[in-house]
Amino acid sequence: MSQSVTAPASRGLSLRTKLAFGMGDFWTSIGNIAMSTYLTMFYTDVVRLSPSMVAAMLLVVRLAVAFWDLTVGILVDQTKSRWGKARPWMLFGGIAYGVAFLFLFVDPFGGSLAGIIYAWVVYTAVNVAYSTVNVSYASLTSLLTDDTNEKTKLNIYRMTTANVGAMLVYVLAMPVVGLFGGSSVGWSVFFGVIAVMIPFGYWFTFANTRERAGSPDGSGSAGSAAARRPIAEHFRALARNRYWWLTLGLNFALWMYNGIANGMAAYIAKYVLGNSNLTAVIGLATVIPMVVVLPFAGPLVARFGKRNSSLAGLVLVVAGSLLVFVDPNSLWVFFVSIVVRMVGIVPMNAALNAMSADVVEYGEWRTGVRSDGIVFSSSSFSMKVAMGVSSAAIAWVLGMSGYDGAAAVQSAGTIAAMVDTFVWVPVAMVAVMAVLLWFYDLDARIDGIVADLRSA
Repeated sequence: MSQSVTAPASRGLSLRTKLAFGMGDFWTSIGNIAMSTYLTMFYTDVVRLSPSMVAAMLLVVRLAVAFWDLTVGILVDQTKSRWGKARPWMLFGGIAYGVAFLFLFVDPFGGSLAGIIYAWVVYTAVNVAYSTVNVSYASLTSLLTDDTNEKTKLNIYRMTTANVGAMLVYVLAMPVVGLFGGSSVGWSVFFGVIAVMIPFGYWFTFANTRERAGSPDGSGSAGSAAARRPIAEHFRALARNRYWWLTLGLNFALWMYNGIANGMAAYIAKYVLGNSNLTAVIGLATVIPMVVVLPFAGPLVARFGKRNSSLAGLVLVVAGSLLVFVDPNSLWVFFVSIVVRMVGIVPMNAALNAMSADVVEYGEWRTGVRSDGIVFSSSSFSMKVAMGVSSAAIAWVLGMSGYDGAAAVQSAGTIAAMVDTFVWVPVAMVAVMAVLLWFYDLDARIDGIVADLRSA
């Protein structure tokens, strides 16, 4: 493992660094898509756990582990090592994540009491490891550079590779599972191969990035003042940072949107459109627009700002969502609807992580306290809560609508509930994001703030 090297924090990042950073989210995205899109169906249709039990597990574990996110953020900010603050946690968290993920899509006990206990234990372990690697990885955004445009570019690289990873899962998952007759073996083989590769993926990011920002000498070593401050001081400073509160709300709303859209997709394909393999088509409609449009998001955000670009995109999200009602039973209507939605959400996805990085700079400028790890861990906290609530909401909706995982065809009421949830929850989350973005005016101030910090 190589040591951190001294370099100016404001220097433009190399293509190698951007690619290596982006590849970290390739593996994070695969794990996220696996848990948000396929895991609920695996538990209800393969393991045959009741929707209500699955809902309880997804919600309780996510909420409990969300507090571990904050702990990881604190640990990152307190860490001193020759590899920096975040990189060692990302490396060893990635190893733990791969090992735990290996046991996730496995059904050794069926729907028995032992099977329920197994599901709870493994799902908890996976989420603890996922939080460790995800929080430390996200913290790198503000540790690699203090340049706001470079942060946006980093986020575009990570989102692009994340969507490539998601696309591969969408295309391959159900066909591979189908090769084994839909049994648990197919699920175990496909996701088991991914689990084995995860630690090597995070090692690649670790080996090809260096922490430079956030320390007096630009080295990224844990010599920064923020690493030595009491934990309570970090939280007192953040409590006075209104942009921190706004980004927490934006993260929650965005991941509620993503969680419902991804989690309901497999059920829409199987029961509304009548073919579980169409999950791949819906998945492609979700990720292809992101891959194609994201490279153009950087200039768009640079010209119009993170807030204004995101607000404009949200108009498309609403239009695309309502398009479903033209014909809820048509694959093409769903396909076009999702494409329009995803084009609209691109600016928000491209900007949000960079917003959190700007929150770090603003907090240091306003209070003198720099909290890279806690800012990104709290964003992950709100994301984790949103993912837990959205996953549980899907299971609750299914349970209340009379869903039967053993049935080939669901009732009209269940079908209607699936479609309504797929449309109206995202629309509601768009409304929340729009209100929060309206109060986010940091774009116009951040360049001056960074200049002040550099000259201090």
